[in-house]
Amino acid sequence: MADIAPEGYLCRRAPGPMVVDGIIEEKEWAGAAWTNDFVDIEGAAKPKPSFRTRVKMQWDDENLYIAAEMEEPQVWATLVKHDSVIFNDPDFEVFLDPDGDTHEYGEFEMNALNPTWDLFLPKPYKDGG
Repeated sequence: MADIAPEGYLCRRAPGPMVVDGIIEEKEWAGAAWTNDFVDIEGAAKPKPSFRTRVKMQWDDENLYIAAEMEEPQVWATLVKHDSVIFNDPDFEVFLDPDGDTHEYGEFEMNALNPTWDLFLPKPYKDGG
């Protein structure tokens, strides 16, 4: 797989207290821009996804908030335990790499049944992480 530079996103501070309820249209999300539609991790080597996925993000002193809009007509998942290898199901993944060097980064994954997998990787999978 060729090295592909991900797009950037300017994550702004939340305007006030956030209500985590799955409703993205509320006023506390109004100032957060949508990302561009997601593409395959392999970039142009793969076809454009059939369904839209995009997110909005904000932060405050305690949390990073990520609101995702994902289209999928056939939602399914099988894994239900925390720290299962979630990417074996259709999933949503977030990679946090503040310095952008692809080393020492956090990863958070979840599927439609809501189990989560959170991990820290000292190096990327391609380097034996």
